[in-house]
Amino acid sequence: MKVISLVNHKGGVGKTTITFNLAVNLTKLGYKVLVIDFDSQGNLSKTVGIEQKYDIENKSYKIGTALEEIMRDLETKLELDKYIHASSKYSDLDIIPCDLSFAETKLRLNAATERCFVLNILINQIKEERDYDFILIDNAPSIDVDFQNSLVASNYALIVTEADDYSVDGIIRLITQLGKIKKFYNPDLQIAGIVINKANMRTKLAKAMTNQISKIFGDVHINVYNSVIPQSVKIGESKMMEKSIGEYDSKNPVTKALESFTEEFVKSVM
Repeated sequence: MKVISLVNHKGGVGKTTITFNLAVNLTKLGYKVLVIDFDSQGNLSKTVGIEQKYDIENKSYKIGTALEEIMRDLETKLELDKYIHASSKYSDLDIIPCDLSFAETKLRLNAATERCFVLNILINQIKEERDYDFILIDNAPSIDVDFQNSLVASNYALIVTEADDYSVDGIIRLITQLGKIKKFYNPDLQIAGIVINKANMRTKLAKAMTNQISKIFGDVHINVYNSVIPQSVKIGESKMMEKSIGEYDSKNPVTKALESFTEEFVKSVM
């Protein structure tokens, strides 16, 4: 079971889009996938779709509630069936959802003595009781306590970026933060690679920045995926319809790029 955090402290780079479409593509390759929505906006939860075995709105069986239950008793064993929900749209894809209440959980995490390790406790229980091939964690654009929890619990960080003029500096700062997590909390953490998303390759800037990212980080032996995900209005349309891009438009260049990226991704972490 591989645990991967999708990260960038910059918002709007498309982490949720990559998480969702990567998860769906992995299931198409025969893998069983759990996604954890770790962003209080809850966009991934809405997109994946949840089979309503439980009254989520009233009983709040979400990631925040799970972490709070663990903080009350570090030795507790959660009833995972309450928190892990099957996608109503995609077989072999499950989700632990999130919503705005997670902001309150983050405040309590900050005050906890085990503040960086709570999600790791949950992940370890999932590893003991479930047989997923991949756990993908969709992170908020931050380097706060939730970011730390996610990376402490992960085998790999997957950096999602755009090909813009601020991307290189942002990636360098992010890699510095990942290095601190590796040094002090999780020595086994690795960088799976950098995926360039929302690239308008018709512009000179996007072409130049894509080449620059590949050269700068390739020279220091950080994997930059060859599959560059192009910009397309179809992504926004597919999100509005709550469908994967492959389901919405199977012949779109974004669909082909994401399929190619998925194959590269599997090879990089297996």
